[in-house]
Amino acid sequence: MFSVLFCALLAGCLLSESPGTAPDFALPDAEARQAGALALYAKGLLYESGEGGDTNTAKDAALTAFRQALRLDPDNRRSVAALLSNLVDRERFSDALDVLEPFLARHPDDSEMRFEAARVADAADRPGDAARHCEMLLAAQPDNRELAQAIVRLYFQADREKAALDMIRAQHARFNDAASAALPVHWAIMYTRDGKDPARALKCLDLALSTRTSAAERAALITLSAECRLALGQTNTAFAALHQASREDPDSTAPLLRLGTLWALRPDATNRLARLAQRESDSDTARLILAATYQALENRPAAISTLKDVLARRLHAGYFPSESFYLWLGGLLETEKDTAGTERLLLDALATHPSSHEIKNFLAYMWAERVTRLDEADRLVTEALHDVPGNAAYLDTKGWILYKKARFFDALQFLLKAADLDRDEPVILDHTGDVLLAVGRKAEAVAFWTRSHEIDPDPAVDEKLRKHGGTPPKKP
Repeated sequence: MFSVLFCALLAGCLLSESPGTAPDFALPDAEARQAGALALYAKGLLYESGEGGDTNTAKDAALTAFRQALRLDPDNRRSVAALLSNLVDRERFSDALDVLEPFLARHPDDSEMRFEAARVADAADRPGDAARHCEMLLAAQPDNRELAQAIVRLYFQADREKAALDMIRAQHARFNDAASAALPVHWAIMYTRDGKDPARALKCLDLALSTRTSAAERAALITLSAECRLALGQTNTAFAALHQASREDPDSTAPLLRLGTLWALRPDATNRLARLAQRESDSDTARLILAATYQALENRPAAISTLKDVLARRLHAGYFPSESFYLWLGGLLETEKDTAGTERLLLDALATHPSSHEIKNFLAYMWAERVTRLDEADRLVTEALHDVPGNAAYLDTKGWILYKKARFFDALQFLLKAADLDRDEPVILDHTGDVLLAVGRKAEAVAFWTRSHEIDPDPAVDEKLRKHGGTPPKKP
């Protein structure tokens, strides 16, 4: 307290004396300025810590004191930090950056203040300035991946697309691992979403493709690039990309299904594809696209018949279809309520692909719904969860099987975890509500059903809400 009062007294003498009056004692000019700055800094702190009164007036007074302190001693880091905090607290980000820039010009190695400058520039919507400060930080910390990813974001925000892509390349060259390879895909997905910037997404996908050798990964990326082409109105190029994706990975159904939705928009599509399939009798591609087109046109029986024809042709040729083919056909059969046909197909699929966790879960859930072969279903989904422990759909299947076996408290553990992992899946929310009711937690059950009904107004969920005192959300 004595030192603060002394400095305040000294600052008062230094700042209030008339120019012609000499002080009673003399200090070197630099020391006098530092002492005055310290007093003003302490004065600003006192203003900020004052209780009651007008808070804004106190902050203004503190701001003035901190500014005066910084003018007396521009290199006083404490004054810079106090002034910065005052300005940021009131969201005066550009003013705060104007304080930091001259300080960093004199102290370029102050990494803490430079980080603050980057943060404040980002908040001020000045991504170019934020990127500049982050670049200097990255030069000192070249292995800081989080910092590099922030720079990529800032480059994109500043419309420095080439710099952003170059930084992504540099990260992959430096680390050459899955995380660095995923960077361009991350940005491609972001710019693809809602047609935000498909042209930029395409450049990210081109970069991602240059690092991928896996057929499945390349097919997925090319399929995504086709979506970007469609958003840009490049329909023919998109068709070509989807065919390329199918060639890259013949086992993938995603490009075929997308081709089906595009063909469904054309006149006389199914007849044209049927004729094409007859001409290309040695290839199943046209038949698969035909099945996808029937599905897009909601003619599921025709889609099923076409896929069964492909299945028979492949078995006759001596080889089994892919796992994804079985899942595609099985999904259609299930939608058409052909339970026996779905079960036969999935059992054949599991015999052909015994390590497929997707087929195991599909079969296990179907048995749970039918309340049959529950022990076997439990074993299959447990194996699936061993392969993919964090899969919300598999956790839901496990919980649903335990519910059907009247092991309600055990079921609840799995279903609550599934609901936490996927909070927007109405079936999981509905199942969780059922189990909560079974263990006597009615209010929570109603909350889960309400959320499920908001996402998908299923009549069965509506009935549960009415029966147990809930109020079904009104339709918009």
